[in-house]
Amino acid sequence: MRHHAGFGSGCVAAALLLCAGLAVAASGTSPETVGVVVKKTAIRKDRQFYAPAVAEAVFGDRLTVLDREKDWVQVKSGPATGWVHATAVTEKTVKASGAAAASGVSSEDITLAGKGFNSQVESEYRKKNPGANFAAVDRMEKLGASEQEIAAFARAGELEPRGGGR
Repeated sequence: MRHHAGFGSGCVAAALLLCAGLAVAASGTSPETVGVVVKKTAIRKDRQFYAPAVAEAVFGDRLTVLDREKDWVQVKSGPATGWVHATAVTEKTVKASGAAAASGVSSEDITLAGKGFNSQVESEYRKKNPGANFAAVDRMEKLGASEQEIAAFARAGELEPRGGGR
């Protein structure tokens, strides 16, 4: 009687892998998700603020976590896979409910509150920093730059990423 080397062990290995996969599926462990806590954020190709965007996520979107590296979270949103900065997401679910929803509180207000910034915090900051030019900050918040303009600026200035970029 002739035995084929590896045939029996290959079947056993395949059966073990199949059982392990079924055990994980049966455990009911759902993938980790995070919620977007900013008005909108780019899902980027790489762990850099000026990396090209592959998709966009908005306040309240839930994203599936694939990996974490330093201050960046690799996520999947629909068919898109990319990186978002950890400050743009939270493990908590943030949504307007009850009185907040009825009063028409904006998602931006909820985002700021979720990050611990509210009118009381701003008032205290103004008291401690009377020389701060809040009108200039308000004007800067209204400025915008396209992905291409940001990338061109970074290239022209020979900027290198630090703290988590490649």
